[in-house]
Amino acid sequence: MNWNRPVKFKISGEDWEMPLSILILLIVLALVLMIGGAWMGFRFGSGQVE
Repeated sequence: MNWNRPVKFKISGEDWEMPLSILILLIVLALVLMIGGAWMGFRFGSGQVE
């Protein structure tokens, strides 16, 4: 698989183009931050933080 293949997509009328590896990196980073935030929110909400 060519990880440097440019991926083209459109967000709100703007054309974007970036390498596949960077796009996957951004998606994985966003998912890790969302899962971490949900876990920390659960811990703070349930009073488990010491």
